[in-house]
Amino acid sequence: MELAFDNYFKREYSMLSKLTGPIMVSLDITQKCNLKCVHCFNNSGRSVPDELSDKEIIDVANQIAELHPHNVCLCGGETLCRENIFDIIGTLRGNVTKISMVSNGYKMDFETAKRLVDSGVSHIQISLDGKDCYQHDTFRGVKGSFNRAVNAIKNVKVCGVNRLATSLVPNKLNYKTVDEYIDLCYELGVNDVRMMPFLPSGRGRSIGRNLLLSNTEYFYFVEKVKSKKREYANRMNVEWGDPLDHMRRMPFNAEYGLQTYCMEVKSNGDITVTTYLPIVVGNCKKYTLKTYWDNGYDLIWKNKEIVKYIDKIQCIYDLDDFEPAPYSGEKIVFDIVDGIKP
Repeated sequence: MELAFDNYFKREYSMLSKLTGPIMVSLDITQKCNLKCVHCFNNSGRSVPDELSDKEIIDVANQIAELHPHNVCLCGGETLCRENIFDIIGTLRGNVTKISMVSNGYKMDFETAKRLVDSGVSHIQISLDGKDCYQHDTFRGVKGSFNRAVNAIKNVKVCGVNRLATSLVPNKLNYKTVDEYIDLCYELGVNDVRMMPFLPSGRGRSIGRNLLLSNTEYFYFVEKVKSKKREYANRMNVEWGDPLDHMRRMPFNAEYGLQTYCMEVKSNGDITVTTYLPIVVGNCKKYTLKTYWDNGYDLIWKNKEIVKYIDKIQCIYDLDDFEPAPYSGEKIVFDIVDGIKP
């Protein structure tokens, strides 16, 4: 076992110790959203006052293209609320290996799905938070959103997307029937079913917290997921992810010289370390992403000023006590180019 770990670590070190840019960039192209999800960890809804203009976000897309990452994930908010999304995709296409996106599916009619796939989006994830209208629509806050999401999945599938995923957040409405949910996803032709815990952040810290699962309920849920994962092995990926895993793993990797593999950019241009904490290390309206990468972002997880905040989070419930509260409007600003410390 020890030899296998050593060989794995050597491969990781070889890949991640000589990067000239990030492997992946996560870009929030808007904070706007057309749903009212009670669990929304980043408080999506209306756009933030300083959201990037259409011109500014194309400039950011050009900055990303300069880095030539393997994957760019277009996130939100609801990505299809960004009116110039196809201009963004066009700017990235040819400069990155893969363009992926997430969506709640509400605006994903056949024409939109076809245009996305034809434009070069190869991986699409649709949020589907239950097996029926009651579970999904209650959680997402808009009547009819379940049927829209299911239709979006069908449209994307028909249009021949390379990889189709769904995402689910377990809660008191859906955790008992996750097996039926996974069966539904298989019937719809989904490639990957992704699930992660309900985070006490944003609206999940206030409005939706009564739907948080207890430890016993989580155990029940995870056991059902494990069973379905075995059942669908080699036919469909069923993934239960820890959103905080990178906070433990990346500082460890950095100590051994492994560079950061992912950059995160918010819809106002803020550059962050992790999407779950309000730690801002720069803004790409001020300096380019390449400048930030070359001036410390490549080993940002080795930065002790950053890691001291990261270490406050050992489990998802620690988000409840983190100050300033994530997505409350307050931030910890530490510009790594100008050397401004929090």
